[in-house]
This record gives sequence, C-alpha cells and structure tokens, in this order.
Amino acid sequence: MSDALEPIKPGRLVSLDAFRGLTIAAMFQVNNAGDWSHVFSPLRHAGWHGCTATDLIFPFFLFIVGVAMVFSFSKRLERGESKKDLFLQVVRRTVILYILGCIIMVTAWGAYLEHYRFVGVLQRIALCYFFVSLIIMYGGVRAQVAWAMGLLALYYLLLKFVPVPGHGACGLEKFANLADYVDTKLLGIYLVDFDKTLGMGHDPEGLFSTIPSISSMLAGVLCGHWLRNKERSGYEKVAGMAVAGTLLLIVASIWKHDMPFNKNLWTSSYVFHTTGWALLCLGVCYWIIDIKGYRAWSKPFVVYGTNAITAYFGVSVMAYTTVWIRWEDAAGETVMLKYFLYDNLYKSWIPHIFGDYISSAAWGASYVLLWCGLMWILYRKKIFIKI
Repeated sequence: MSDALEPIKPGRLVSLDAFRGLTIAAMFQVNNAGDWSHVFSPLRHAGWHGCTATDLIFPFFLFIVGVAMVFSFSKRLERGESKKDLFLQVVRRTVILYILGCIIMVTAWGAYLEHYRFVGVLQRIALCYFFVSLIIMYGGVRAQVAWAMGLLALYYLLLKFVPVPGHGACGLEKFANLADYVDTKLLGIYLVDFDKTLGMGHDPEGLFSTIPSISSMLAGVLCGHWLRNKERSGYEKVAGMAVAGTLLLIVASIWKHDMPFNKNLWTSSYVFHTTGWALLCLGVCYWIIDIKGYRAWSKPFVVYGTNAITAYFGVSVMAYTTVWIRWEDAAGETVMLKYFLYDNLYKSWIPHIFGDYISSAAWGASYVLLWCGLMWILYRKKIFIKI
C-alpha cells in the first residue's frame, strides 16, 4: 500500500491510481448527503438484499488494495527484503490502519452513535490486509485461489445451513442470521445497530463477515498477478479481465436466487457480483489510460488515488465532526453545524432552482471538490503520506 502512494513513475500502473481515486471520490459523494430524506436511488445502499451502484464502492476498494499489494510485495522482495521484514511492515500498517479507524469511530460516537463502535471501514481493510498479506507471503497463486474460493464456500455453508441459536433456523434477515449472532457474542452492543428487545446487534463491517471480505481482496491479488504477467500484451490482459468479469457476473446472477446479494452480510454471491464489476471497471480504465494513453482526464482521480487513505480519514473525521459540533439556538432547539451550513449555504436557494435532490447531492459534491483540492496541494508538493 505504501508503494501505491508514490507519485506517477515510468511504467507505473496509472489506471490503478485513477480507479482508486474514482472509487474514493464516489465514496465521499454517497457518504455525505446534505439531506438523507432526499437522495437519488443510485446513491443509496440497498435496504437489505440487493446491490446498488453505491454497494459496489467498498468491495472495489478492497479489490484495489489487493491489486496494489501484488506490485508492492513483489517490488520489496525483488529489492532483497526478507519475509520477516515484510511481515513486520505488514503488522505496523495493520495496526496504524486499525487505529485510524478507531479514531474515526470516536467522532462517529460523538456525532450520532449511542456507544462506541469497534469495527468500521478502515478496521475491515486492516484485517483483510493482514490476512491476505500472510496468504501472499506464504502461498503461491494456487494457494491464493484456494483460499479465496474456500473462504467463500465456507461462509456460504455457514450462513445457509447453520441454525441461528435462539431462532431455531437458518436465516439471512437482520438480527436473525449467523453473522449478527457471532458479532453480538464477540462485540456485544458495540455495533452500529443494536436491538435491546431482541438482544441482537448488527454491523455491516462486523467481524464474521470479514471472512468473505478477505476473498474480495484476494480477487484483487489474482488480478494483480494477471496484470504483472509480462508475457501477455495489454490487449490480452484487458480481454482476460473482461471475460473473467463477465463470467463472474453471470454466475452471480444465477447464484443470487439461492443466496441474495447483501452488502450488510457480504454474501458470497455479492462477492462474485462486485468482483465481476471491479474487473470490468479496472479493465476499462487500464485500456483507456495505460494502453490508449488518454490520461489527462484522470488527473484529479490520480491525485485522489495517491493519497487515498489520507483523504478518507480527513473526510470522515470532518463529516462526523460537523454533526458532533452543536449548540442551542434562541428557541432552545439543538442546531448541528452540518445542518446550519447546509440550510444556509445550500438549502436556502438550490431547491428552488434544481430541487431538493440536487441540493442534497451538492453537499456531497462539495466534499469531493474540497478534498480533491487539498490532495492536489499535497500532490504538487510531492507529499505522499505513507502508512
């Protein structure tokens, strides 16, 4: 991941930086609606079962990390670094990522949660990164394929056939599935959602559903091996990604009738579906940017992609802090800084011209543009914050 944060160099896979930047920008847009009652449907997560465009974003990022790991690890080993040194670096990055995620959760706790939450986006990335690193360092490509498919098969069988204690049957509904049961036993009430009546919690980034998330990252690793293959031409690589992505989408479309797409549970069919789209999207970026050489349009996204974790951490803390900061107005009503700014700078005029949905989306777009500007300053000064 450190190598993925360096400036563009000759021979560098610029499309991967651009794809990472596109993914991060999309994440900022969907995570920062001005008014959550007015959000375009593609910018919403599926209520439970299903997969919207928004539900593709997090799996894309895990996939991208997997691709980058192949290039980074290979480069380090080629420089003569030992596996021991590489392992210590992996542990260091895992701990830093997890701590950064915990800091974000402190601001989320102050903003809207009734209790602290031990898991989240960066925590999941940290855990996946650690386990995938071990698989890469101590297993070849065949082992990586076996782990990816084995974890998906194991998770599928557990969700599908292991009864949920207290419910007497297998299930995939909220608070009535094995993932929620295990997470509640491990983390108690410290999840994003907890039903006191049922005594059951739920978290979309829970520990149990990290099992199939590892497969999402391993899929990126396998794609990374394909892209590093010097015996294949660029066009062959694009064709291979297109074929693999299409096949995964076809299998997923059939599998969903047995195991629905579900980001909250990170179902195995959802991994196939999102990996298929990740392969197609990266393939398009690779063809346009690295093969055809059309790079100018991608510069803002490359800027984002070279400081992705920094941008994500900054946006997350900023967004939660604007909700955490609040005061009472003259009428004794609680006013949050976010809605004070939104009501006065956006809602006061945009809905009258473009409507409430555009106004709400404009708030998220402001985050995208503001932080692109900040990351551009770092990029111009060649400041790439490594972890």
